[in-house]
Amino acid sequence: MMNKKRFQLCMTAMILMLIVTACGGKQEAAQTKTDVIMVSEVYHNLLYLPLYVAKEKGYLAENHIELSTITAAGSGPAALASVLSGESKFSFHGPEHVAFARSNGGDAKSLFILSGSAPVWAVAKGGTTISSPQDFIGKTIVTGIAPTSSNSLLRKLFADNGIDIEKDVTITEVQNGSELGTLLAGKADIAVVYEPQLDQGLAQGLEIVYDFTKDYPDFAFATLNTSAKVIADSPDLAQRMVQALQNALQFIHSDPAATKEIAVKEFPNLDAEIVQNAVQRMIDSKVYPLDGTLTESAFQTAIDMQKFIGNLKADVTYEELVDSSFADALADNKE
Repeated sequence: MMNKKRFQLCMTAMILMLIVTACGGKQEAAQTKTDVIMVSEVYHNLLYLPLYVAKEKGYLAENHIELSTITAAGSGPAALASVLSGESKFSFHGPEHVAFARSNGGDAKSLFILSGSAPVWAVAKGGTTISSPQDFIGKTIVTGIAPTSSNSLLRKLFADNGIDIEKDVTITEVQNGSELGTLLAGKADIAVVYEPQLDQGLAQGLEIVYDFTKDYPDFAFATLNTSAKVIADSPDLAQRMVQALQNALQFIHSDPAATKEIAVKEFPNLDAEIVQNAVQRMIDSKVYPLDGTLTESAFQTAIDMQKFIGNLKADVTYEELVDSSFADALADNKE
């Protein structure tokens, strides 16, 4: 009788061990499964450097994410449309495009900041003195075609300082990326540009006459965005993407030299020194945040800019358009 009991106990123990081992194997398999995904950006530029760092340094791989494609959609609406259609899992652009999509029935959320502040600068030939907004009066300023952010920031600056854009200044709009050519050709006094255009201009003897990063230190300029479907169906994927990007932001600040090497590799058609200078300026200007949490104040600044220029008519709220739970989870894990 005792031998039979021992036999039954041994069999029970073995079965329990097999169940535990099987469950552990399934859990391990789930944890090591790699999601191969496509993501969509507006165009390949330094605003999305944390994404390129996350890929190059292996932070995506560590979080079991592989990028099949980083597609340049050409615009914020097109990038987000790729996500809403299910083609891409994530898109990179400002949170205002989530608001635009919502007004047309698209259900999306912004999750995380890749670049904040307002990475826009005004440059001019040496000898042009701009010590206050009033010094723009009488000048011809070239900027990208509305509603690009550089154009919006310039108009908001003038509106805030009582400068009439019809009478006090001349604004010339050109295709994004061609602003410097207009200035250097003598057809404008000042150009409003992004990086790396800024450092391309400085290399040709131009000088910074206005720095919008100082006006807007808290601005959600480029964010990680996804659909409500991805959040509902694949919350773990969203969490891992946020983790990878947070790791990248920390790396950018801890090792600027290596970050510049990645940027130079990512933009081989640009002069290496110009890329390096541009990255350092964006680090120094806190364009790349140390913590990518999308705060309500940074979100609201971006939305208020769109209201000012008339792109957004209806009121939207942070709770409607932002899911901060993934960034919050990172903070909780640190505690």
